[in-house]
Amino acid sequence: MNGYQGKLLIADLTTGALTDEPLNEKYARDFLGGTGLAARYLFDLVDEKTDPLGPDNPLILMTGLLNGTSGPSVSRWGGVTKSPYTGHYGDANAGAWFGAELKNAGYDGIILKGQAAKPVFLLIKDGVAELRDAADLWGKDTTQTPEEIKKTCGDKRLQIACIGPASENLVRFGNIMSEHGHSLGRAGLGCVMGSKKIKAIAVRGKIKMPMDDSEKFRQAASKAMTEVKEAFLTQWMHEGGTASWVDSAIAYGDGPTKYYTAPTMPEATTISGATMAETCEIGHTACFGCPIRCRKVLQIKEGKYQYEKVEGPEYESLIALGAMMGLELDMSTAVYLNELCNQYGFDTISSGASAGYAFYLYELGIISEKDTGGLKLTWGNTEAAIELLHLIGKNQGFGAIVAGGTRRMTQRYGRPLGEAVQTKGLEIPMHDPRAYHSMGLVYATAPRGADHNKSDGYQVDGGAGHPDLGLDASDRWGDEKAEMVFKSQNFRALTDSLGICHFAQIPFNMIVDMVNTSTGLNMDMEGLLKAGERIFQLQRALSCKLGISSKDDVLPDLILRPIPDGGQEGHVPDMEKMLPEYYKIRDWNNISGKPSRKRLQSLNMPEIATSIGAK
Repeated sequence: MNGYQGKLLIADLTTGALTDEPLNEKYARDFLGGTGLAARYLFDLVDEKTDPLGPDNPLILMTGLLNGTSGPSVSRWGGVTKSPYTGHYGDANAGAWFGAELKNAGYDGIILKGQAAKPVFLLIKDGVAELRDAADLWGKDTTQTPEEIKKTCGDKRLQIACIGPASENLVRFGNIMSEHGHSLGRAGLGCVMGSKKIKAIAVRGKIKMPMDDSEKFRQAASKAMTEVKEAFLTQWMHEGGTASWVDSAIAYGDGPTKYYTAPTMPEATTISGATMAETCEIGHTACFGCPIRCRKVLQIKEGKYQYEKVEGPEYESLIALGAMMGLELDMSTAVYLNELCNQYGFDTISSGASAGYAFYLYELGIISEKDTGGLKLTWGNTEAAIELLHLIGKNQGFGAIVAGGTRRMTQRYGRPLGEAVQTKGLEIPMHDPRAYHSMGLVYATAPRGADHNKSDGYQVDGGAGHPDLGLDASDRWGDEKAEMVFKSQNFRALTDSLGICHFAQIPFNMIVDMVNTSTGLNMDMEGLLKAGERIFQLQRALSCKLGISSKDDVLPDLILRPIPDGGQEGHVPDMEKMLPEYYKIRDWNNISGKPSRKRLQSLNMPEIATSIGAK
């Protein structure tokens, strides 16, 4: 197939067998690439009985359709599995260079099956794969591991995805880290990798990918590149990165503080993107083929923790590891906390939110130093937060309890489930739905659990319209959000599968041109958006197959309590209004939560409808 390398690598880690499998052309046409295509393969391989940490649970890594091409900002690649953290469908998406290099190495994706008897790493170069011993790598962090592999293999240009000690220790929200700081995060894909005892995957290649019309693709990609370079969002993201949102979060009440119980801390400006630019920024880095270059390179010469050269933390990490626990951080400590999570290799959002919940329980007197192993979890206690992160990474002591996440903590301490700020077992990210009501609907309905990247809700409500989707900026506290969330979720399911970064503002007609000239599929805008809906509905069906129903599409009670002060001004989303309207648009059953048989058939998925017993 044009636009694809046309094969997957199947790695049976139990037997050590490595085999090539032709890409399923129907799946590729219908689901395109990335997490969409990976989810279609996963659907056939798991059910409710699959043990997430057992040999039968596959870990599937898939390149985005446009990875490795000259298109702008098309670096995103993805992975899926049955999540050991939530117990149902889990996916993740990352940028950097790994996806493009895997495509150049001759593969569209990798399916890891079974479990190795001892630590190994997978090396793929120009279509040739081999498993190598990784005993000496086990226990090393996510900075040391790539350095050792490049040295051992004698190739400094290898692109490596690896796990750190947290996933080796089976921390349920362990990440797969690529190019230190880029992560397949949130759903515990790293933990699954750790259970399979595969420390890393290293890829390198120069295999040309067949294109339907290389010259027309080059022209389409060049036009799209010009658009991205000239877009306002590109300038903003280049100057401030995601950390620039800290200031907006304070103004709008968007940054969760003291476990969602207080207005966003004005003190957070000390670690904002603007502060980075003014005090310690020395450069930028970019993902493959991206002109935005939004990631900041910092030099920290003041404070307790100093760095000659380090990538700056992203917005989500800054709030989760700071305001969430009431910490008033300087830049030195903020970078250190972020690096701690990255080197251990675990999710900053779930770890910060779970630690924040521990601080909250301590404040209420539900737990004490006797429970925490001596940690005084008073709001703002930075040293206690640092020690807790270490314990999480080691999966030891009180850290092992926090590493189980907020839902499990409510069960342990006899607390109401609605006190855990999560949906479907995944903690809500650092965009408070009381600041942007659309995000309440996004979190309640996203397939893997609370996920701010499955929609453009907070961006549209924040003033950035989406003309190609017919979405105009709207009242952030309005509750007429169902259609907007529906459209933007479909669009983001599509771009995730194509490999396009959320920050790349590419006109839709140019996306259509790049897809068609690379693959020859001859699709139009309507067809691509239908593919986006197909992907989203498939992921929903997979969640339902693994046990999710309508009762799980709710927001927790704690986050529906109004905060009268600050940028939220006492507002809460009206879920009783939004959710039924959304269900009607999606054509989901009000009790089972499953997409209807008619809807799945209209999206060319009759076999999925039959498999989940859709009505």
